Amino acid sequence: MTLGGLYVPPSDLDPVTRALTYPYPAPAHDYVFRNGRAEPVAALDDADRAGRHPVLAIGSNRAPAQLARKFADMPQAVIAVERVRVSDLDVVYSAHLSGYGAVAATLLRVPGTRVEISITWLGPELMDRMHATEGIGTFYDYVELHGLDGTRLDGGRFDRAFAYVCRLGALAVDGAARAVDAIGAERRTLQAIDQRAAQGAMIAKLGLAATVPDFIAANVADTTLRLDHEARASRDALAFDWPAMRRVDVG
Repeated sequence: MTLGGLYVPPSDLDPVTRALTYPYPAPAHDYVFRNGRAEPVAALDDADRAGRHPVLAIGSNRAPAQLARKFADMPQAVIAVERVRVSDLDVVYSAHLSGYGAVAATLLRVPGTRVEISITWLGPELMDRMHATEGIGTFYDYVELHGLDGTRLDGGRFDRAFAYVCRLGALAVDGAARAVDAIGAERRTLQAIDQRAAQGAMIAKLGLAATVPDFIAANVADTTLRLDHEARASRDALAFDWPAMRRVDVG
């Protein structure tokens, strides 16, 4: 299903549950997504990465359940998912409301913080689908980041990866971003909140009297309303700033 330039994978979850459980459980270890399931591995090897694009998975793309939804009609999809830590970044709530009603995640540069995320190693045949689920060119930019201080579970290091960065920026709550509490981090300086609190912050920012479930349901049901909400919420959003970043044209 495509809503406002965004491919929304189908789900059997109740819409409110789907939004409030974002970004969904993810293993604290490496795994290979194959046949719709996560197969744990001690650590990825070079063969798992060969010929694939390293894309930071900062939100739901870390989660096997979300990968299963995004690639449900592509049973041949194989994705190696590698647990990593990256310095001077944090995962925060964006001003973007996903097509299924969640306050989505984005990256923010936060010197000193070391965030625990993943890399999805995606083959070229899977990139178009992943781009479509991120709303490239409308909601997110696909960027290449250099100069990263990244570490794998096996101690290996990396300094380059691709990422999806929200065009609308990070949601500002009383002038500051809020970290996604489901994403671990060391030396975190931002306040971390859960999805329900992020929804509440969005409601308050918009000056609405809605309950969280009603707000989610309204955004899922009405694309025009959802886009208006995020446009208003993004007026004072915080932009992502990385010294060595290149936007990749995927058109």
